[in-house]
Amino acid sequence: MKASEHKKRNSRGSILLLTVILLSLLAVLFLLVTNTILLGTQARESFRASLEMLYVAEAGLAHGQAFCVAQGETSPLLAGEAEEGGEGNEPDSKAPFEEWIPFGSGEYRIQAFLLHADAQPFVKKDTGILLVATARLSGEGRRRACLLLEDPPSCRSLAWWEPN
Repeated sequence: MKASEHKKRNSRGSILLLTVILLSLLAVLFLLVTNTILLGTQARESFRASLEMLYVAEAGLAHGQAFCVAQGETSPLLAGEAEEGGEGNEPDSKAPFEEWIPFGSGEYRIQAFLLHADAQPFVKKDTGILLVATARLSGEGRRRACLLLEDPPSCRSLAWWEPN
């Protein structure tokens, strides 16, 4: 009887060892799957935030282009001049340049440069208007987009790009 009891103990020990190994493998597999899911979620959220910032930047460019069409070179802010706070100097619409404007869940800031008046790091052209929109979401970073326009009054789009 001792031999059969010894075989039962060995088989019980083997089953216990196999169960522990199987549970360990399942735990490792569970951790790998969980890590993959978390990385996928982070990548998706990063992509969503990047697209959302691009949409906010595009809204800023559209706003700047509409302002250029409406105001053209008559706007002292577009012409690069500081606006004086005297009587009768109020523009018809508020200029969108240099201030953060809320849009959706983010905000944008537009900068406008007359190419014949300002040195530009992005383009090698001597006429037109360069609009640079910077978008930001809270805690997500920033994204810029540029739009090259013809001189007023047309302010027609010539090129659009994202600088590095």
